[in-house]
Amino acid sequence: MESVEDYGIKRIVVAVDTSDYSEMVVARASAIAIAFSAEIHVISIVGLPKLIASEADIGIQDVRLCEKEFQEHQKRLIDEYLKGHDLHIESRVLHGDPSGKILSYANEIGADLIVMGSKAYGKVHRLLLGGVSEDVVRNAKCPVMIAR
Repeated sequence: MESVEDYGIKRIVVAVDTSDYSEMVVARASAIAIAFSAEIHVISIVGLPKLIASEADIGIQDVRLCEKEFQEHQKRLIDEYLKGHDLHIESRVLHGDPSGKILSYANEIGADLIVMGSKAYGKVHRLLLGGVSEDVVRNAKCPVMIAR
């Protein structure tokens, strides 16, 4: 019979935004991290729009405000779900394409699992915009858990 050690989960990437789904994502990821004594890397991505310079109304202050919101949200989630456990915890705010950043960060640290949420968009929305979680699932080199 297999045991949890057979799965070898040592590093977990937890991708969160500031939505209500992030609570569930961190709750599920923390249970896995505690069971495996795994490192947990909580990341958020400031998605920068791909606009030409004359269309861009986003300034550095907007980016810094978004970073601050993510950092505060990550700290609250870590304090609520991971405080008091003897785990290696890192948190980062990255910039760029969300799915690309999640995948590259997971590859960079040698993640054994990615845990993220999924906003249940309709078929038309997914067709037009694509889904971050769908892209991560299709392209990840490790298992991906979608918390919904």
